Amino acid sequence: MGKNRGFTLIELIVTIAILAIIVTLAAPSFGNMMTEQKLNASTRELALAINQAKSQAAMMKTTVALCLNKTNTDNDFTKDKCATAVVLPGYAAMSAAEKVKAQQNRVISVQIDSLIVVESTSAVGVLFTEIGSTTTATTIFSFCKSGKKREIKVTRFGNEKPVEGTC
Repeated sequence: MGKNRGFTLIELIVTIAILAIIVTLAAPSFGNMMTEQKLNASTRELALAINQAKSQAAMMKTTVALCLNKTNTDNDFTKDKCATAVVLPGYAAMSAAEKVKAQQNRVISVQIDSLIVVESTSAVGVLFTEIGSTTTATTIFSFCKSGKKREIKVTRFGNEKPVEGTC
């Protein structure tokens, strides 16, 4: 008779048990990694949009509004709501066609992941002037997910500063 090759049932059960233990230990850190990634992606998206709005305002020599696509109370914060909330100059008196054009050229909506929570203390939006500065001293956007927090502070000169924290 030849030699038997392969695994015994005991060896197979021990191997599966060890793999189960490793997977159980790795799952929480994978969840934390995904949370960090979603927060970082939303923060990067906002930082890029801030720079775009600032340069667009300076290039077009007009005011440009920037808002998140959702607030802590409204999951569908449209460009029209943004232009009204940040008081885009002359927006209320514009015709419907002018409002559409203004929304296309002068309002930037930042897409935030649907699982990210916008804090109640977060700013709704920011208005950039024709020289690329903001109309307020400091504007703070705050995001939360699973106890982790990211803030972006936008200074008067349109510079952004990311800050990490806890919710």
